[in-house]
Amino acid sequence: MKKGREIEIEMEARRRIDLWLKNSCFDKMTASGSRMRFDMSLGLHGGYPFELEDWMADSDFKGFVSNDEFYSLKYDNIISRLFSENLRIK
Repeated sequence: MKKGREIEIEMEARRRIDLWLKNSCFDKMTASGSRMRFDMSLGLHGGYPFELEDWMADSDFKGFVSNDEFYSLKYDNIISRLFSENLRIK
């Protein structure tokens, strides 16, 4: 994955995190602190997998990354870093 794409993925993830935190809370987003649920709540791979929250527009939570990107170490590092950052400010 090229650096430019890494930046795009991180920016999109941050945009979705901001939507969550503006309309809900980190605990609900992560089911009380689950990193896996955090990743799923962003919906970057395949879109948001659960029933949309009232405040969610379907277009805001569509899939954004490919299978190759999702299964890459770089993607995992982005999500882990963002999870850690947001866990601390919870």
